[in-house]
Amino acid sequence: MKFKIFVTAITLSFFMSCQKDNDQTTDNYLEKGSAMIINEGGFTKNNGSISFISRDNKVINNIFEQANDGRTVGDVLQSFTRIGNLGILCVNNSQKVVFVDVPSFKQIAEITTGTDYPRFAIAINDEKAYISNGSFSGQVLVVNLKNFTVTKTINVGGGPEEMLSSNGKVFVANSGGFGTDNTISVINTATDKEISRITVGDNPTEMERDAQGYLWVLCKGNVTYSPPTYMPVRHSAAKLVRINPALDGIDKEIEIVASNNNFSTADNLAISGDGSKIFVCVDDKVYQLPYSATTLPATPIITHLFYGLDVHPYTGEIWGLDAGNYNESGKIIRYNSNAVAVDTFRVGIIPNAVYFNL
Repeated sequence: MKFKIFVTAITLSFFMSCQKDNDQTTDNYLEKGSAMIINEGGFTKNNGSISFISRDNKVINNIFEQANDGRTVGDVLQSFTRIGNLGILCVNNSQKVVFVDVPSFKQIAEITTGTDYPRFAIAINDEKAYISNGSFSGQVLVVNLKNFTVTKTINVGGGPEEMLSSNGKVFVANSGGFGTDNTISVINTATDKEISRITVGDNPTEMERDAQGYLWVLCKGNVTYSPPTYMPVRHSAAKLVRINPALDGIDKEIEIVASNNNFSTADNLAISGDGSKIFVCVDDKVYQLPYSATTLPATPIITHLFYGLDVHPYTGEIWGLDAGNYNESGKIIRYNSNAVAVDTFRVGIIPNAVYFNL
């Protein structure tokens, strides 16, 4: 589940529809060139799911359910991470982490102890992973991938979200969750200890690594919703902040939503496969900027409201995730590298991210 402001979607004429029947199966969900779509599902609805899109554009929805005798993955599927043949699914409102054999997608284990709000996973090596956890005070759970147990808890900032590794360290975006935070925790992966925190903008959530090895952080800014109207009140700007991981310090900041702009929201950070182009959404607009940029471009490359955004690392295709009315199946709108829409795929409820099998 994301923390975001919903605005009215702009209508876009679609081209081909690639919807397929949901009762198909495959023998191998590791097919090179295929994609996994993470569908959150509705809050408290217990209908999170994974959709598979094959290299020849066939869609198979509910692959976890099909592989596990009709059992659903759970309530609000936040993320999917693959480590070799092992898949890690963080299901935050079910307060569990599920492990699957990716070729078959059969469940092999789950963790429910200490996972009160699991968000994202990252591989440290073949035997160890980190999982960000917590809606207020935050932890990073150290997980043994051989016996699927939590071996240690690392205290970090509030509401930890996405993580990136660099130079023997893991950088954790501390969003504040249901509170406030403005830091990046830096963890030494050899000792599993937090060694420093970097102060960035308010509400850092998503991170990407560019061609030079710098880490880009999307800081959405602090926004409150005051009764009785609950209209948004923005207290700080949304920014793109670039971190030098060798120095654990800020290298650059780009303001993308001004602190006095109550109604605009920033979301969905993505990067091209070669790390040269950054993509970010502001309201219903997708902007593309080079890693050398110092300001947000004046003109967007796409106008459409997306719940998620990813870029294919090889083809440069832009995959926009449209949640629709948040109650029925969502869709993927696929654009070529020139930002021209070429086709669509019907997937599960509230698609939020894409994992590309390479």
